[in-house]
Amino acid sequence: MNFHLNYIPAKSNFNLTHNTGIFLIGSCFSDHIGSLLQSFNFNLLQNPGGLLFNPASIATSLQTIITQDSFKEEFIIERDGLFFSYLHHSSVNGLSKKELTDKINLTNKTAGEFLKKSETLVITFGSAFVYRHITLNKTVANCHKQPGASFHKRMLTVEQVVKNYSVLIQQIQLFNPALSIIFTVSPVKYLRDGVQENNLSKSVLLLSVNELMKRFSNCSYFPAYELVNDDLRDYRFYKPDMAHPNEQAIEYVWAKFSDCFFDEPTRELNRQIHKLNLALDHRTLNTESEENKKLEEFIARQKEEIQKIKKDILF
Repeated sequence: MNFHLNYIPAKSNFNLTHNTGIFLIGSCFSDHIGSLLQSFNFNLLQNPGGLLFNPASIATSLQTIITQDSFKEEFIIERDGLFFSYLHHSSVNGLSKKELTDKINLTNKTAGEFLKKSETLVITFGSAFVYRHITLNKTVANCHKQPGASFHKRMLTVEQVVKNYSVLIQQIQLFNPALSIIFTVSPVKYLRDGVQENNLSKSVLLLSVNELMKRFSNCSYFPAYELVNDDLRDYRFYKPDMAHPNEQAIEYVWAKFSDCFFDEPTRELNRQIHKLNLALDHRTLNTESEENKKLEEFIARQKEEIQKIKKDILF
């Protein structure tokens, strides 16, 4: 009996290698896949502004990275002795306004330099719902536990997302003409919005990406959302909150991502790096034991094998 669809995404018309500059931005999928790419020693930068969930905030972050506009203090809020930015995730904070401003400006500078030299940009949409700060008249990336009365909540339309990203993609093409864009939609369910509302939100995101792919040849789509919701399609693959995919689901999506974007030399290098990572994680009680000596010898051989494979790929 088959208990899932075993959906196989189409092979990408370009490959990602360990030398490819990969910039990831957006919601949880970008974080999970970014962490896995990082563990396999890919060349990447992920979520310099922290997790961002809605298309408007992701676009604002990318536009700021491209234009290198200085961060404005009007978007800073103080809470519990720390300073946060309405345009960033709460993981981006400082002990003073100046510290936060300097941190954000430096991060944007580093992100701009990396994006300029990158070959691939991965954008993950999480939700079409946005919160607009009434006084600032600005869509925020994070409400930072401020009173709900300070914000107006609404759902973006397909037309708004497509219009915004049509402008953004043209800016990106001027900034880095060689950049390929991979869109994904997060399979995380935003149940606080409501079940029906979550589905409507995801529909807006999926339709928006579909339209952008029609308009721009450098845009493609990886079906993370479909792999979890239509292929696995079982709450065994979710965490106890019934909203976030669990480790099994993430590994499954990673395997499909690998098949879609990696060629065989890259997959072989990943296999060898995985062996090395397992060995490096292993701990022996006695560092002078025969077991530990064998482990150190294996680690040394693995590092040599990895360097050999990298050399073969490069030359």
